[in-house]
Amino acid sequence: MNQLKAKIKYLKSFLKSEWDFNDYPLETWKNPNAEQNDLEYGAKFTNWWSLVAHGESENKAVENLKKHLADFKKNNTEIPRPGANVPIEYIESDRIEKNEHIAVEFFDKIIGINFYDCFISDLSSLHDFDLADEQTLEKIESEFGIVPKDKDYFLSDIFEQINKKASG
Repeated sequence: MNQLKAKIKYLKSFLKSEWDFNDYPLETWKNPNAEQNDLEYGAKFTNWWSLVAHGESENKAVENLKKHLADFKKNNTEIPRPGANVPIEYIESDRIEKNEHIAVEFFDKIIGINFYDCFISDLSSLHDFDLADEQTLEKIESEFGIVPKDKDYFLSDIFEQINKKASG
């Protein structure tokens, strides 16, 4: 049924030159295993796998998806056609791979998961793991002797900072 709605939205999109939120085929769901209230519901557009939002209610997830779409439109010149299949694009991970030995130890000591059990790009940050807090920063300083410089807390920057301290 979702694919049929997507096809209809896709065909209708040729009647307009610009699309708004309501032009996209919307899917919502409840996460039965969500451990956090703000992840209990999800929302996305059919066939657009990378634009997903969550919230403590279905309405909040949809509202967050609207914000994500607005941000996407603001930061991109090409906007996917409603209903079209939007391929997943991976961000480079060259800087992470260069410091893999640090990443493995960092994930074990700071994040508490196996580095090899997830995909991490050069733009992954402590924020992605909900760890951009004072306690985590203190733990990083204690374990690695550095204080992350940038408030974005990109892991690639942190790993390079740790590598520089170890080499210097």
